[in-house]
Amino acid sequence: MFEFFFKYPIGEFRFGELIYLRHWPLSAMAIVWIVGGLLLGVLLWRRGSILSLRQRLVIAGLQLAMWSLVLWVVWQPALLIKSLRRGENHVAVLLDHSASMTVKDPERSRSDQALAVLNSEVLTGLSKSYPLRRYVFAADAAQVDGFNGLPEVKAATRIGNSVLQVLNASRTTPLGAIVLLSDGSENTGQLDPVQLAEISRFGVPVHVIGIGRQNMPEDIELESVLVPSHALPSSKLAARIAVRHDGAGIARIRVTDGDKLLAAKEIILPTETTLTTSWVEFDMNDRGYRDLKFELIGANAEQELRNNTRTQLVNVASDVASILYIEGEPRWEYKFIRRAVDADRSVRLVSMLRTTTNGLYRQGVEGAEELKDGFPTSREDLFNYDALIIGNIQAAYFTKVQLQLMQEFVNVRGGSLLFLGGSKTLGDGGWANTVLNEVLPVRLPTAGQSFHRNQAQPVVTLRGQRESWLKFSEDSAENAKQWKAMPMLADYQDLGTLKPAASALMNVKVQNKEQPLLVTQAYGHGHAAVFATGGSWRWQMSMPLEDQHHELFWRQFMRGLVADVTKPVEFTVASAGDGLRIRATLRDKSFQPQRDLQVSAVLNTPSGDAVNISLKPLPDQPGVYEAKWNPSDAGNFFVELIARRGTQVIATGRTAVHHDQAVAEYFSLRQDRALLTQLATATGGQYWSVDDLTGLPEAIHFSPAGITEQQTKTLWDMPINFLLLMLLKAYEWALRRRWGVI
Repeated sequence: MFEFFFKYPIGEFRFGELIYLRHWPLSAMAIVWIVGGLLLGVLLWRRGSILSLRQRLVIAGLQLAMWSLVLWVVWQPALLIKSLRRGENHVAVLLDHSASMTVKDPERSRSDQALAVLNSEVLTGLSKSYPLRRYVFAADAAQVDGFNGLPEVKAATRIGNSVLQVLNASRTTPLGAIVLLSDGSENTGQLDPVQLAEISRFGVPVHVIGIGRQNMPEDIELESVLVPSHALPSSKLAARIAVRHDGAGIARIRVTDGDKLLAAKEIILPTETTLTTSWVEFDMNDRGYRDLKFELIGANAEQELRNNTRTQLVNVASDVASILYIEGEPRWEYKFIRRAVDADRSVRLVSMLRTTTNGLYRQGVEGAEELKDGFPTSREDLFNYDALIIGNIQAAYFTKVQLQLMQEFVNVRGGSLLFLGGSKTLGDGGWANTVLNEVLPVRLPTAGQSFHRNQAQPVVTLRGQRESWLKFSEDSAENAKQWKAMPMLADYQDLGTLKPAASALMNVKVQNKEQPLLVTQAYGHGHAAVFATGGSWRWQMSMPLEDQHHELFWRQFMRGLVADVTKPVEFTVASAGDGLRIRATLRDKSFQPQRDLQVSAVLNTPSGDAVNISLKPLPDQPGVYEAKWNPSDAGNFFVELIARRGTQVIATGRTAVHHDQAVAEYFSLRQDRALLTQLATATGGQYWSVDDLTGLPEAIHFSPAGITEQQTKTLWDMPINFLLLMLLKAYEWALRRRWGVI
């Protein structure tokens, strides 16, 4: 029926280009149309006494439509069609043969579904018009004679690389199109905009047939686990768990270290989202590399369980973090903080107590030379510490150089800065007029007395309840109960208003109102915080002697200050697709990038082999060195770093990672239609469903790649043109007769 009215099949209109055979400018058509429209308007206006305004407008519209159609026919429209020459172009067919295609979805494997598509009439019909080149791919593409008796499946999927290999192999032969069958499980992360642009430059359309379901209600997946790679002994870690699901339900997460159960928690999976995140906390006591296993337990009907488990290595190191604490006067807060932290062997609290105008009492120093001249005046000396605590001391005590060093300590070095409340600090100590004012998470009040020697009740905010170092119990209800039972603080200080990026973790109740007490924010490479009281000592004095809440609070607080502090040597090894990415960031004592180093890593594999790898500097990131390596086995990899300048060893490091590429294929099991559509759109192809492939042969026939032939097909003599002219004129005549104006 379509061809009867429009002369040609609908596909030729979809893929053809509209041109005009009458080589007159289109501007001339516009002028003629306007002139004709004005003449029609004049004729209708003269008959104003016979027709009403509404009738004249209707007639004008019909006559303008006829006039437009006549002009369009006179200009001789035509379709310019480019199509592949049959028999002279190849079509490449790529079949995803990675491990994810072996998954049953729901009853047949994806490979069986793909083979059924390849054996369908639509795909077999292509071979009658175009010679087919058949490929299977996983990490790489390999040409095969047929899709029967395929090789063993591979444990990686690199769609972009495989398409590029086929395109490069076809440079000397005409390739009209690529047909790719895949579930889109690109687990190497390499199909990015840069690679898509490289593929599209070949000008060959990639038609993608999506295999597998986009929703799998029976399956839950442990999509990611984020946990610190390093921890101090006897510390509490919080892991962020992300669960992928397509239905509501309840899952349970278990964290184990070998045979030792560290934590277990239920996770509610709601209906309104397909990605649920949760936090699970556990204690890390044993030193060394801990092989943590995160296991997600769901419904019994779940078939694929390999995407329910992830393994993470955490290094519980014996490192000691150094904190510099300067206090302006002997006070109870200083005494009880030192007493609480002294028992923690993972934190070295170095304190400077101002006893007289020029007198300082040092505690926790490693030798007589440390801080002998008072507060540090050089980057190297101050940057040797991980955190800095400012007690009840005025800003005027420090020189401008020292104040600037404190700002750089947070901004450049990436250290943590904590201000404690007091009568001579913060707003009352002149700190609002220093360079540290921009570092603080609050806008300090500058007028009036901000420090109050009145008791006040602390309250942990909703944001603070998520911080592991503010928890006395892993159970949220029990933790809230214990905080509610805490004695009141001896004093508090007004902090003014919070800055936009700041978070209040604790408030204090003052006259039935709450105001910020503990506030933090990120600044530069580090963090800054304010604990607006000097009276937490009252917790210890008001509770039984054996009670440990005060000690636990300050030990966890100190560990929180140094947990994510930047180190001079940062050495990481992470799974990146089907390989390992080895990265080292090297800085000197003043935390300036270390350039021109010879950096290498010795990687010890699970099989006992040692591999030497050279790291190359990244040109756009000074001090950063990187290498990639593809292992052949799975398990725990231990890596040692050594950086030299000539024969001198500048830095060393050690880390470890768990890598198992074979398991990665069973994550992100749902068909990634967005990625497949992106590939098709970028190359001029289309995404096709296995249930609707009828238009695929036609789309390939009109491909712009390969050897094409060009045809020009006229449109002015289509039957629909003359039928429309007759209908428009007949409708006008019928209206005139009805109105009695013929």
